[in-house]
Amino acid sequence: MHESDTAKQRINDEGTVYLQMKPLYIVNIQGKGQGVVTKKDITQGEKILRFSGQQVTGKEVRNPNTALQVDQDLFLESDGANDECLNHSCNPNCYIDFEDLTLRALKDIRRGEELTFDYNTSEYDLIDQGCAFLCLCGSKHCIGDINGLKYAPLGHRKRIEHLLSPFLRRKMQKETPPHDPKRFR
Repeated sequence: MHESDTAKQRINDEGTVYLQMKPLYIVNIQGKGQGVVTKKDITQGEKILRFSGQQVTGKEVRNPNTALQVDQDLFLESDGANDECLNHSCNPNCYIDFEDLTLRALKDIRRGEELTFDYNTSEYDLIDQGCAFLCLCGSKHCIGDINGLKYAPLGHRKRIEHLLSPFLRRKMQKETPPHDPKRFR
């Protein structure tokens, strides 16, 4: 089975099931809007929630701000569950396990902490999708503009390479870095 067919099958099988594995709540985060916070300590590697929604093509996406890119032209459009309020960070405490579309703890997370993941690990071109933004994470590794992996600085791409979706890993292998080390072409 082709990798994109495998991704479609996983989403069809699990896409309409919302599974929250850890107690979470949504709060307003000053300057960022809503965010997801944990009610309990979470250990590195633990599953936190499963992403849920409808499988759609890029043209069918109704709200690109709540769609997760899982392949070239395949998105999981959120059904309004907690996954919709997860914020980006250039130094995240979570990552997406693309095998089962779950959010996992990248490191130990303490009760009351906001859950974040790096959007560049799933999104190739946020400019094209119309939802690029200025990062407000405050990390010492903050890259500023979040435009998708296509535009991420080379150093950042190397830092997150092990967290990339299978689609973005394939993309990185096919594309050679241009003379400008900040961009893919």
